[in-house]
Amino acid sequence: MLVRNIINIIFKFSVFFVIFIFVGYVVISVILKKKDKGGKLSTNKIRVFGLFMELDNFSVFAIAVALVRFIFVFYIICNRNDLINIHLFVLLLMSVLFGISSKSFKNLIIDLGSSAGLYFALFSSKLLSDYMLEVRVSWYILVGNVLLIVFVFMYSCYFLLRNINDVVSRTKYIRRYRNEEN
Repeated sequence: MLVRNIINIIFKFSVFFVIFIFVGYVVISVILKKKDKGGKLSTNKIRVFGLFMELDNFSVFAIAVALVRFIFVFYIICNRNDLINIHLFVLLLMSVLFGISSKSFKNLIIDLGSSAGLYFALFSSKLLSDYMLEVRVSWYILVGNVLLIVFVFMYSCYFLLRNINDVVSRTKYIRRYRNEEN
């Protein structure tokens, strides 16, 4: 039964992940398709390509883990009714992978705490949804549940951007640029 649940979760997440990546690719392609003026790169292309300048393999892996964790949290938000403890373990595993690959013990502790907090917020949202299905629907419970879901999405967006900034700001290129400004 447990193996069947794990395989079911992996399959559903894989389908969701492929769709999310395809939509993201289309959106980024549209953003970067602006016509270049006089053979120069557009500022959007410079910003996107400059983000990965001088990153080592561990940093790129850390950013990839942060993005996959964000997509996984979005998947859980969309499928709150199927929430089980395996989701918590996957979130914690991704936090450990990010902490190790970003080479920061502080990131490891903060991400473990944020993953646990995200899981319990999503579990609370599931409980509110179950209450509304089984007992009664109240407007204040519905509003609270929607606000909780919005909070979880914004919280995960914040941690994604924070993690990417933390990894990118540790590169020698960014540190050298900051030192030249001072």
